[in-house]
Formats: sequence, C-alpha cells, structure tokens
Amino acid sequence: MSAVFRSGGYGGLTWALRLWPRAAGGWAASVTTWLEAGEQMTSFAADVRRFLGVERT
Repeated sequence: MSAVFRSGGYGGLTWALRLWPRAAGGWAASVTTWLEAGEQMTSFAADVRRFLGVERT
C-alpha cells in the first residue's frame, strides 16, 4: 500500500497485490482509492479496520 496527498485536501491510497513478482509469469494488480481529507478519510479508515478485524483499544 502507498499513499499520496494532493493539494485541495485529497489523498490517494494505492493497494497492490503481487504474486511472486520476481518469478517468470508473475502478475500484479493495483487500484487507487481517492478520498477527501477529513471525515471521508476517517470513515474509510474505520471501514478498513472493520474489514481486517482490527479492534481499537
């Protein structure tokens, strides 16, 4: 995962999956999620924590 921030209050999170990237015939896939800073990013972070089963203490 990598992140980039742009002017105007937007952030992009790029999610990547790679299967044996150094092996012949290896593959990769990625997608970028663009979010507004603030409540949208906070809500997205909570959704990811819930999806991954991570509890905040």
